[in-house]
Amino acid sequence: MKLLDRLTRWLTEGPFHRWPWLLPAISFAAGWLGFALVQRSEAMARTVATIVLFSWPWLLAVNVLGGWLVRMSGGRLSPKLLDFVTQSLQQEVLFFALPFLVGATQQDAGQMVFTALVASGALISTIDPIYHRHIAAHPGMSVAFHAFCTFVASLVVLPMAAAMPLEDALPIAIATSGVWILLGLPRLLASIRDHRWRALVIPALGVVLVLLWQFRGHIPAAGLSLKNSRITQSLDGLRPGPVVKRIDAASLRANGAIAFVSIHAPIGLSQTVVFEWWHRSERLDQVTADIQGSEFGWRTFTRKRSFPQDPRGRWRVDVLTPQGQLICRLLFLVD
Repeated sequence: MKLLDRLTRWLTEGPFHRWPWLLPAISFAAGWLGFALVQRSEAMARTVATIVLFSWPWLLAVNVLGGWLVRMSGGRLSPKLLDFVTQSLQQEVLFFALPFLVGATQQDAGQMVFTALVASGALISTIDPIYHRHIAAHPGMSVAFHAFCTFVASLVVLPMAAAMPLEDALPIAIATSGVWILLGLPRLLASIRDHRWRALVIPALGVVLVLLWQFRGHIPAAGLSLKNSRITQSLDGLRPGPVVKRIDAASLRANGAIAFVSIHAPIGLSQTVVFEWWHRSERLDQVTADIQGSEFGWRTFTRKRSFPQDPRGRWRVDVLTPQGQLICRLLFLVD
């Protein structure tokens, strides 16, 4: 019990309580450190991610075990203290994940919105008046925010710490968030007095998870880092020729077009990528290729030689994960 008293006193009176900005700053710095280490030292990056992942079980179980911990402590652990620990761990996950999401975000409105949501959630978690008044005090907002943090942890931190293929991260993140919502459901339903609203809760949560899967293409493929990408018409081994933005129709028919990418896949994991060739908003081809993670990245390409009778107009090549998350988008114009 003395150890518990010391821990409680340290949490309530220690440096993180006196300087609430300290933990977010450390977590944000750790995130950038992990992002840099993924590019250079995969073993160290995995170590950093594993340390951050230690907070994950608490994020998953706090609503289930929180009341039990308060009772078992004999009142030494207050609900406010549990909220403080939970808030601190949420800050840790969100700020650590943010650099990886920023690094993977492409010029796609949906991805920009998702990354902005994570950044907003990280910022809100540091502003005590907003967090305690509008999130921690309301079961619905508390469950939703906690599920969001769990989703981000599953999406970004878990694959790095557990050496899990990134293409599995998104389905696992959605499934884990669904499990968390089910764990928090009794608390959420107990806070709703109107039986009609209670009846709508479960269908509404199901709709949210379905929509999350439907719009999965707008979730950044956090962890995959694009080193080089271009449309070109020549290739020497795996060395691409000059970037091509405009191609005349005759040259296109004679030499074709090559979509080249160099992607860094973290911690040595294999990853499948999909090339989709689009012409005037119509998808013409879909080609899969495999990359293998290494500290030097992985280069791959797809070459297109067959074209419509009239190939003029705007062309687009989307490089995607098997789940449809955009890794990069290449554009060129045929005159």
